[in-house]
Amino acid sequence: MESYEVKEMPISYSREIKLSFCAVADEISDQMKKSLESIINVAEEIGYPYELVITTHIPVDVKSDKIKFINEAFTTPGAGKQLAYIHSNGNYLIIFNPYNIYSPETSDVVHSFLEKREKRALIYNLIVISRDLLDKTGGWRDLREYEDIDLLARIAAEGGIVAFPAERYDSLLYRVPDKESFIDRFLNFRDAIISCNFGLKDIKIFHIEPFYVSFISLLLSKLSRTKPYKFKENNRIIVMEGIMESLILKDFENYFIPVTIPKLHISSTELNYMEKRSYLWNKVNKSIMEIIQVSDN
Repeated sequence: MESYEVKEMPISYSREIKLSFCAVADEISDQMKKSLESIINVAEEIGYPYELVITTHIPVDVKSDKIKFINEAFTTPGAGKQLAYIHSNGNYLIIFNPYNIYSPETSDVVHSFLEKREKRALIYNLIVISRDLLDKTGGWRDLREYEDIDLLARIAAEGGIVAFPAERYDSLLYRVPDKESFIDRFLNFRDAIISCNFGLKDIKIFHIEPFYVSFISLLLSKLSRTKPYKFKENNRIIVMEGIMESLILKDFENYFIPVTIPKLHISSTELNYMEKRSYLWNKVNKSIMEIIQVSDN
């Protein structure tokens, strides 16, 4: 059993909001300890009552009454996030990556967003969603990949999303585990197809896996009991267009104006896919190219 101490911070609260910082941890490491300390600093700076809820397969003995580790069985990141949601009691959930270090500016952005009592979701270096919106959309499903896209597409249909400028959004990234079996590759991309509601044309263009893996995964998605949510566009396009529209319209200036505005890094594969599949992308291509940077790193 892992055991370590997390630095306690002085507590001073105001108003009635309570925050639940939620994450799924695959391993307990020094990097995770640093991440938790950074997120506690962010939480204290925001100034509302808070809790940290971490789902993990690893029993943890942590000396902090602010952190709850949930050791119930789960097999996917989507199921892990849903467990954190179920076991949390904040009226806003903040989904973070427990291996990232969060800067002090994060607290300014989140606090400004919360001051508006928003019912939309904030996409930044973490995700902020009201419990009401999660209750309405059902939360996360038992998915290995793009579980946030699966959820954010439903949120876009219900209340919409606000994007704050960042170089990358974890929700859009495909995970590539260090140790992955051949079967896992099929199952992971199967769930990516379900989350995004991809068809044959999509997997031909969005080639993050070889076509034979993508095609077999597509067949597996048709046999899965978990079916994609279907809207006018596929779910990845809905989320990407929502992010781009929000950034172009500078929605973020209603909350917090950053000193510098980073460009969103996207891959050449993503760019090619959006140019071929998104009407909005091509309609406002000039504006979009001003706020993105193509990077395959």
